[in-house]
Amino acid sequence: MGWITHYIIGIAFATAFIALARTRWMEHPTLIPSLVFGLFTASAPLFIMQPAFGLGVAASKTPNPTRARLRILINHIVFGFGLYIFGSLTCLLL
Repeated sequence: MGWITHYIIGIAFATAFIALARTRWMEHPTLIPSLVFGLFTASAPLFIMQPAFGLGVAASKTPNPTRARLRILINHIVFGFGLYIFGSLTCLLL
């Protein structure tokens, strides 16, 4: 259930990015906006999910907060890179 929800939220975030980026980005994808958006999405687990699970704001109550924060940031940068790859492939195919 958790992973399904996670992927549904990822799809919703990707849809929001495309809606915000509009046609211009889809016609000429660039890396920086997608990476910035990926970093922005890291705010959800850091400031909503972790406090909701009792782990503190930005993993402050975990045994290794720095490691948890870095993992979230890296994972969400990868998400942003995935948005860029998707946009580039879509641009090539259409």
